[in-house]
Amino acid sequence: MLLSLLGGLAGLIVGADLLVRGAVGLAQRMGVSSLLIGLTLVGFGTSVPETATAVSAVLSGAPGIAIGNIVGANIANCLAIVGIAAVIAPIAIPSDFIKREGAALIATTGSFVAWGSFFAFDWIAGVVMLALLALYLWSVARRSSAADDVGDETTADLAQREGWRFAFARWFGAYPVASAVSLMLGGILLIVFSGRAFVDGAVLLAQGLGVSDAVIGVTVVAIGTTSPEFITSVVAALRGRPGLALGNAIGSCFFNILGIGALIALLEPISIPESVVRFDFPVLIAAAVLTLVLASSGRLLSRLEGIGLILCYCIYIAAAASV
Repeated sequence: MLLSLLGGLAGLIVGADLLVRGAVGLAQRMGVSSLLIGLTLVGFGTSVPETATAVSAVLSGAPGIAIGNIVGANIANCLAIVGIAAVIAPIAIPSDFIKREGAALIATTGSFVAWGSFFAFDWIAGVVMLALLALYLWSVARRSSAADDVGDETTADLAQREGWRFAFARWFGAYPVASAVSLMLGGILLIVFSGRAFVDGAVLLAQGLGVSDAVIGVTVVAIGTTSPEFITSVVAALRGRPGLALGNAIGSCFFNILGIGALIALLEPISIPESVVRFDFPVLIAAAVLTLVLASSGRLLSRLEGIGLILCYCIYIAAAASV
């Protein structure tokens, strides 16, 4: 159990570093923002463990873990991951990000909660969620300008700081697209296998303590499966790419609800456990709203606000474990 936890954590750290290196290199080569890469490739890539865990839980007859994993992972993304990234490097956020991604996140989360509170997630819900995911990806793909970067160095800043090394890398192909993509794929694969090992160890520990599937899903499994997002966002923030860190967390939220939610709904109709509807759904809405309100106040997520988000998440985990 301990070996699985430690080995999985080590693999997550290495995989996240590879993923961030590849994502930043690809963003620079394609001339798009790190935020855009974070919202799509990195955000979806780091959600692979949640996908595998949710599908496995549904096929194993434990839907509580599957739904709890989605809800708990998004709460962790909004509060813990964004909060930690802000503590490491305050994130400057333009107003258009709040209007676009913020409004879309609130609408997506609200629809998910409303449907799950009154209806089962069946094939109809699955088809609708897939259509919404396709619409979201199309809208993001239309915005490919590096001018939308959030809190990252511009090309001019990087050129001034790195001097001839930047020019060499830019003109002589030190970071070709193929290498950047290879780094990203290698990082994602390492994250998937390492995340699974980490989750297996965490679930064994929780089961040994005798807690329910839903509680395991929103706490232990959610924390375990969001460890790729956590490590990736921390590495991105430490490397001076807070935009990538934010995009990773928000992009993962969209994919968790629309992608993973659609997949498990198409596999098997699922009714939301009553405990999730009464307790975790309100927290999910509150977490998304709180994060966006703080981000829109002054267009900056400061270190103090990041600490506040982390404290909120700690309170949630303590409350969830006692439910």
